[in-house]
Amino acid sequence: MKPKLYLTFVLLLFVFVSQCFTGEIVSPEKTIQKETFTIFQTPFYALAFVNEYPKLAYFNIESGGRSTRYMDKSLLRSGLGGTLTSKDFNNSALNCKSESTKKGILYHSIEVEKNKEVDFNVLTNDDRTFEFTFTSQKNSLNEDFFKIATAPDIAPVSIWAEKSNIQPSNQYDTEVSYYFPEVRKASFKLPAVFHFPDYGLVRVESDNKSVYIQEHIIPDYSNTGLALGPYNQGPHSGFRAYHKGTVLVSFHTIENIKEARLRFTVLDENYPKIVGCDFSDSRFDGLKRCWQNSFPVNPLQQCMGDNILLNGIAHLAMQNKADKLVFTPDLPGAESMKDALKRALGKTFSERVKDNGRIDDYGWESTEISLITLYDYLLITNDWAFVNKHLLNIKRAVQSVLDTNIDGDGIFESPFNGNHFESNRASLNWWDDFAFGHKDAYVNLKAYRALKCMNEVFDLLGFGEELGAIANKLQQFKKNFHKTFFNPETGVYGGWVSEDGKMHDYMFSFVNGMAINQGLVEENLAKDILQKLLNQMEKEGYDFVYGVPGPTIPVDKSDHHGWEEMTRWGRYENGGLCGQTAYHFIQAMYNVGMRHKADEILFKMMATFEREPTHSGLFPGYLQSVDWRTKGGAPTGYNYLADNYYFLLAAVTGFYGIKYPELKKPE
Repeated sequence: MKPKLYLTFVLLLFVFVSQCFTGEIVSPEKTIQKETFTIFQTPFYALAFVNEYPKLAYFNIESGGRSTRYMDKSLLRSGLGGTLTSKDFNNSALNCKSESTKKGILYHSIEVEKNKEVDFNVLTNDDRTFEFTFTSQKNSLNEDFFKIATAPDIAPVSIWAEKSNIQPSNQYDTEVSYYFPEVRKASFKLPAVFHFPDYGLVRVESDNKSVYIQEHIIPDYSNTGLALGPYNQGPHSGFRAYHKGTVLVSFHTIENIKEARLRFTVLDENYPKIVGCDFSDSRFDGLKRCWQNSFPVNPLQQCMGDNILLNGIAHLAMQNKADKLVFTPDLPGAESMKDALKRALGKTFSERVKDNGRIDDYGWESTEISLITLYDYLLITNDWAFVNKHLLNIKRAVQSVLDTNIDGDGIFESPFNGNHFESNRASLNWWDDFAFGHKDAYVNLKAYRALKCMNEVFDLLGFGEELGAIANKLQQFKKNFHKTFFNPETGVYGGWVSEDGKMHDYMFSFVNGMAINQGLVEENLAKDILQKLLNQMEKEGYDFVYGVPGPTIPVDKSDHHGWEEMTRWGRYENGGLCGQTAYHFIQAMYNVGMRHKADEILFKMMATFEREPTHSGLFPGYLQSVDWRTKGGAPTGYNYLADNYYFLLAAVTGFYGIKYPELKKPE
């Protein structure tokens, strides 16, 4: 082909591909006016407005500016969008005139009510910033004037802002019943930071101090009832209704005003920016995209649970967030994650400590988890005043851990016997599909870490008597851990020893990884254990693209939940893949020098977390959520699970070898 003809062909091909994608050739910063919509697109956000009436029809962001995924799905409940407040929620009947420019769109004289007109001006300032300005003919902007209906099945938004003492509106409330779950709601001051998991962060502010926001999590009542089976009558059925519903963010004024300007800025991704960690390489893009996904915030209590419906107070996964928060920058604004962590710990130690000192929540290990989280909180804040405020209950919690060693051998016992799975068992842990009980290696390793943490705290406080009891128990534990849990038949540590004396060993990657990371295993044995586990995983066909399994051999039916669909081998906890367990295994390999394999697994997983969606919304239902996957990538979880992002910590503490800071003395 001749050079000129070849060049012409290439140019025509470029034109064709561009037109297939957008309908016309445009610059990277785009304003596209169609018959029905005007679209604004930069590398960091996309907006679309209806031309004939004032409605935000599409909105999404891309904090990293790397992907076009933000062009695939709107963060809005598409039928509702963003609208001016009027009797017609969709705004389709509002009379107005509009004109478009390259940088925005202006809606003139919108009659939102009789004798009440508003101008709505949209201005796209730059690649990361856009503004909405609302101007009334008189001082007639009052109460709620604009609302954005976001879609929790696409990305359940977390709102980070200072709470307002203004009571949220009851206009969306219904009489609460099984078929009508309550509307969850709160009011916040501006500025605020909105986090949409997998997509990024938006800072929202106003030039008028009278403007504030309300958040209403509104269920879809057509998805309530026995949506998940006739015997599933717990909260999960309601959670599915929230998943299909709307997180409505409305903008209000305290007093009548003439004009309000809302400024939206797409922020950079929030991830560790510390000396010794360089995440500029594209191999870390999955970390940058997903690090903040660990921190969903519940609007009512402003604490961090597994998702925005759960408060996380005294929860068995609170420590996973706290471990990462040690290395996480604050968000810009008045409220950030360490504030939510303090709030959860405050409620934990003031409201959840029982008469026996144990902390009351879903998992038996909530006491141990809360003590580890407290230690992390001190590393982050050096807030010894908080410790002094809750000191009595902290001491009681520590003593309750010591008291669980009933037979005096230094190994702690859980109430449930662990002989075989029982639905109504006396205790359970994070791995609640299994019959963990009695001498439970997972809980024991949490207890060992908790006591080591509290040993440091009590040492700096000068508590000699308590130190002696803790030191004695730690010494006993180190002496007896190996002989209690090591299984010579498999060459690894087992999961639990039941009350009948049986070892329940399914070659758990997390138990063995945790034991190695706590310094309980001699290095040569540790390498041998990790290699055995790797060999077993490869024998089962795991390639680490989606993670590391918890058990590496199938858990016997007598030891797991009886629902076959959820618990057959390769699904959910029984051989499924979640980022929580991967951290322990990857970190253990870094700790013993198996760097090549640790790098392989870590970077494979981070590539997946950049390339593919990492969640399926708030609560799609059983076997519908990718927070757990099969080794082939099929969803096998059921809700948004913040623990899925815990493995990213291995890039900090493993790949770069960053140590946790030393605990500082009380000032």
